[in-house]
Amino acid sequence: MQPNVDKELVQSIRYFAFDSDGCIFSNMVWEGVPFKPKARSYYDGQGVSLMRALGIRTCVITNEKDANAAAVRSVVAKWNSLPSCKNGDWPEVELFEGCGGHRKLETLNAWLKCYDGKLSECGAMGDDLVDVPMLKTVAFAAAPISAELAVRNLCSFVSERPGGEGAVRDLANFFVEVHGKNPLELPFD
Repeated sequence: MQPNVDKELVQSIRYFAFDSDGCIFSNMVWEGVPFKPKARSYYDGQGVSLMRALGIRTCVITNEKDANAAAVRSVVAKWNSLPSCKNGDWPEVELFEGCGGHRKLETLNAWLKCYDGKLSECGAMGDDLVDVPMLKTVAFAAAPISAELAVRNLCSFVSERPGGEGAVRDLANFFVEVHGKNPLELPFD
């Protein structure tokens, strides 16, 4: 358990927004290729499933757009094709592209409004300065250990693993623990 984290606050989180590069994907870019390959851990995908199994509605808000967002588009489509999502047990993960800085916060507010959600029920994970407006406004801010120091210092939770290498799963495992759930008894796909 992370020190100085309000358990009741964590249990009240109903919505969670993730940045893509640096959180779901590593923050590495391979230059000189005709497309933008991305690396991610399957542990993080299972982490998103665990969050959804806890009843937390999730979205991805990324600055990437057009062809550069192809990888995150593909991953979100994969998550939304899981049986628990198709059966209606889990809400779809929503994706918002081309949103950086204050646009991330505007997008987050619009997303919450669609569900009558409040920032006081929302958490977010980000890794760099473009995520700061969102992280400073949500009730529960999280960052991967690989995030910029200034960003980590804003957050209540910092993962043990880097972005794209299990950071989202560390967060999900923390939420499962705080909710007092046995991960072996949660539905997963």
